Amino acid sequence: MKDTIVISEVSHVGEVHFQVNSCFVEMISNAYPSGEVIFIAEQNHIKAVKLNLQFSNIPNLKYLPYEAFYDQKKFKWRSRIIGEWRQILKIFKVGVLHKNETFIWTCLFPTGHLFLNILLLFKRKTKHVIILHGELEFLKIKGKRKSEILLGVILKLAFFLSSKRTKYIVLGDNIKKSLVNLLSYSTLNKIYSILHPYNFSVNKENIAEKEDHNILTIGSIGTQMVSKNSNCIYDLGEYFKTDIINNKINLLTIGRVLPELHNYQNGLVKNLYSDSFVTQENFELEISKLDFIIFFYDNSSYKLCASGAIFEAIRLEVPIISIKNDYFLWLFESFGELGFLCDDLNGIKEIITKINNDGYKEKIEMFKNNMRQFKADNDLNSISSKLKSIL
Repeated sequence: MKDTIVISEVSHVGEVHFQVNSCFVEMISNAYPSGEVIFIAEQNHIKAVKLNLQFSNIPNLKYLPYEAFYDQKKFKWRSRIIGEWRQILKIFKVGVLHKNETFIWTCLFPTGHLFLNILLLFKRKTKHVIILHGELEFLKIKGKRKSEILLGVILKLAFFLSSKRTKYIVLGDNIKKSLVNLLSYSTLNKIYSILHPYNFSVNKENIAEKEDHNILTIGSIGTQMVSKNSNCIYDLGEYFKTDIINNKINLLTIGRVLPELHNYQNGLVKNLYSDSFVTQENFELEISKLDFIIFFYDNSSYKLCASGAIFEAIRLEVPIISIKNDYFLWLFESFGELGFLCDDLNGIKEIITKINNDGYKEKIEMFKNNMRQFKADNDLNSISSKLKSIL
């Protein structure tokens, strides 16, 4: 019988994380060509992954979809927690049927993480790899709500109960370094780091030529929310109001805008797909029209979490403007400048003003060259070899 590896996504539905999960599925399938790889996920998530991998030749990959156990729009603790527990138990049954000993969990909610590690106290023969994402932010107590602090305690307990055969993967060396003061030495020894995997191939049919080179177009991409400081773009709208009215600067968002931001909206920032689903094709199309992608992430949200959005910027070769955070600083120090990093919002305003006055032309071209080199040096094959050594 072939060796079987079960990869499971039990935390997200739809297109959330579909790009990074597509990469893990492809890398692991190619790393073990003689084995069978089973990917278990919510049915719409599998649909997105399948579409993303449609041109990849992966004969040893099998998909097992399940129906969503929670509603993305109406978060309910009970359905989220109990649904994830049930799905974990079902995945163990799949493993038993295939006599599988290796499980890879692409993301787990803290309660699911704890439930899994409690189960593993009685199933010590199986090997588990858990990929860590934004849930690590729950480990930081400062400025957190009571519910978030509770989830942080649950997550720490999950780490404490983890078996010797369990390994963890974070998506950046700086993230592992930042965990030193938050987790025990024994837990840190189980944590490995790889670069956030990303498929940098581009379908040219989804790319648009910039319509007006006389307008500086800057956009914030992905779901807009207060925790990402997305409200700052409306501050920029007020600051550059005259330039926006005179069609010299165009500020916009691409992606869902949460209701918590409605009070900040001022008519100076365009919102594309703010209350509707945006397909990956349209998402890429609108991003390709931008001169810069802007980020307002600081260390309150992105000290222990990688940003998939910056890899989309790299893929489409759109330089960034961002407030400094540990993850972006690490990327820039490791792979070269990919845009402008600023200390605060005032620094962003100064940079935009200079760019609007035809400044930094040579530097901007350097950013794009660095992005091209990054893609050449960090394709899935290079990351896959490190991943296989961890597994």
